Amino acid sequence: MHMKRSVCSIAIASVLSILALAEISNRFCDQKNLDEQLKEDIQKCGGKLKETRCVVEGADGWLFLQESLINIVADWHPNTEQIIAFSDSLEERGIELVVVPVPDKLQAEADHYIDIPDYEITAKNYDDWIETLQKNDVTVIDALDKFRELRNFTPMFEPNESHCTGAARQILAEMVVDSIEGLFEDNPKKKYLLKDTLVPGTGNLYHLLHNKYSNYKVEEAKVITPDGKKYRGSKKAPIVVIGDSNAGHGSSISSNIGAYIAQNIGEETYTISKVGGGNIGPTLFKNREDFLHGKKAVVWVFDGRELYGKFQKPAF
Repeated sequence: MHMKRSVCSIAIASVLSILALAEISNRFCDQKNLDEQLKEDIQKCGGKLKETRCVVEGADGWLFLQESLINIVADWHPNTEQIIAFSDSLEERGIELVVVPVPDKLQAEADHYIDIPDYEITAKNYDDWIETLQKNDVTVIDALDKFRELRNFTPMFEPNESHCTGAARQILAEMVVDSIEGLFEDNPKKKYLLKDTLVPGTGNLYHLLHNKYSNYKVEEAKVITPDGKKYRGSKKAPIVVIGDSNAGHGSSISSNIGAYIAQNIGEETYTISKVGGGNIGPTLFKNREDFLHGKKAVVWVFDGRELYGKFQKPAF
């Protein structure tokens, strides 16, 4: 009996070893396939590790910006020092900075880039970047795993669009509010409502690739006042949302992240966005220090595919 158990145990151990080796082999092959695909697509866009307005096609017709590929393969410029300085500068004025790197489409939807089910890609510097900021008391919204977790139930991205969906912006807004609601706990709350609507999709990647727009509709929840009017922020709002086009996306129907933050926390917000200006956030208040009087939070929203790049130092 003892010998039978030993033989059985050895057999099970052997099977487990074979399975483990097979898994390692599969991971190696998957990584090799990914490396080859990234190299091939970067070559299609000129072959340089420098941003260019170029779109590549992944699996099932999904489109991705070339800059997302660079963010994966390039060595990142050291930029946490500038972000920490921005946070410290605002803290001296009694304002909390919340950094919101919107998860990069390629990393959130990796199996739509390379056709491997449930495959995940994470930029090699990403975790260290988050950890460095957090260790220096900078509030960072790390939503990458949340996007991956929810995308099979609610779309976080569309195939033809680089910006995340309205549902994804609501998730980011909720995470921001969780980080700052203590600043406003004694304030009376304003009431804003959500109304589902159907709007034309932007399809900016499709347009960039084909020089024409795709015709499709997307469902988004717009923020309205109790009397049904479109939510509009105020310059006097205690929360300022700044950043690139991710900060302003959806503003035409009040489904931008600033509107969702207002609806979630019951406080007014005001948005300042500049297309392609994610890494210049710390300069947006130059010669505008008076504007910051009475503010309690600055929410800095920019695309996570830009994390490899250089960031500007505070200009105030």
